[in-house]
Amino acid sequence: MKRDLVFHREYAHPPERVWRALTDPEALGEWMMENDFMPEVGHRFTFRTDPKPGFDGITHCEVLEVDPEKTLVFTFTGGGLDTVVRYSLEPTETGTRLMVEHTGFRGLRAYLISFLMQMGIRGMYDRQLPALLQKMADS
Repeated sequence: MKRDLVFHREYAHPPERVWRALTDPEALGEWMMENDFMPEVGHRFTFRTDPKPGFDGITHCEVLEVDPEKTLVFTFTGGGLDTVVRYSLEPTETGTRLMVEHTGFRGLRAYLISFLMQMGIRGMYDRQLPALLQKMADS
């Protein structure tokens, strides 16, 4: 069993602001999870959240690719997952299109987790990230 999560969102904000929300550790912590991220290829970092049954709350990651304001790729491993996240940004007439590909959900456990994550992703990318982008624009 294998599944990938792929979706696109458009934000009425310039690519540099969306990029900052994706790569600034403090901003990333506001809309996603607490972290020690740095946008440098080879940097190993963690995302931290509340533990759940079968998951200690820590996701181990490594930055694989960085092309500022265009592409960010990192591994996402923990809680039965060994996956890869790719963010691709594309300027539009009204802001930025963000393409998110979270790939490599293999096996029954990861397959099932992907459905739970898909529900959480909607909140993060449809409410939390847009709220942060607007907060950044207002400051």
